[in-house]
Parts: sequence; structure tokens; C-alpha cells
Amino acid sequence: MTSATTRGLIYGRWATYGFACFIIFLAVLEFSGGFSLGGLTIPPRWKPETVSFPLALHVENCFFIFFGLLILIPLEKIKDGKQWRIIFGIICVAAVVFAFAMISEVMAKNYIANAVKAKARLPVFQAILLFASLGQIPIHLFVRRPDLLD
Repeated sequence: MTSATTRGLIYGRWATYGFACFIIFLAVLEFSGGFSLGGLTIPPRWKPETVSFPLALHVENCFFIFFGLLILIPLEKIKDGKQWRIIFGIICVAAVVFAFAMISEVMAKNYIANAVKAKARLPVFQAILLFASLGQIPIHLFVRRPDLLD
């Protein structure tokens, strides 16, 4: 394996850490109702007045925290192959569920915009999160089995 491939895997793993911290931050931000420090204000992803089913939002945020913590597990250090396959399978399913949650969020925001006769914004943020979540599968696989890249 070349040093460029090794560096790419290291960068991919660091990107995984960043993605995990970001989605955990998003969940905590939603639970707290936003963040304000002096002139810096970060609102939650959902406006409280538009949320008609708060239990679903709560479950989604709990899942964000679960998924973030799950992808932080250092799979490359697990020696037992069976245990690695089980955790990797859970990560694969969780990544697909996360992608489904992002698609559902886009659909819900479009429905809300249509209800008030407004045009929905482009789902760029959700699309980035969707592809970042699905990117966790090959990153975890190739960090554990870099020989599959050759």
C-alpha cells in the first residue's frame, strides 16, 4: 500500500471524527433550543413553532447522538473478526437510517413550505449530511481492511 493511500485513510478517519462531533453538536443544539453567546447566535435546525410532532424530533436527535458515538468506535483496533462484523453491520444500518432521516427531513420541510404557500429552500445541508453518513461505510471498511484498496 502506498503512503498516499495510507494518508487518505488517515484523513478519512479524521473526517469521520469531525462528522461524528458535528452531528452530536447538532443534536445537542436542537435539545437546547439554540445557542447564543454574545453576538454569536446559532438557532436550532427546526423552528419550534413548525414542529408538529416533537417526539419524532426527539427520537431523531437521540439517534444522531447514537450514530455519532457509534462511528467513533475505533473499529480498526478490534481484533475479533466476528465482533468487528457485528459492529460494522450496525454502522451500515445506522448510516442508511441516517440517510433516510435526512430524506424525511427534506420532505417535511417541503411539506411545511407548501402549506404556507412558500418555496422550499434547496436541501444542500441535508444532502451533505446524507452523503457524509453513507461515506462512513467505506471509510470504516477500508481502515480495517486497507488491502481491499489495492
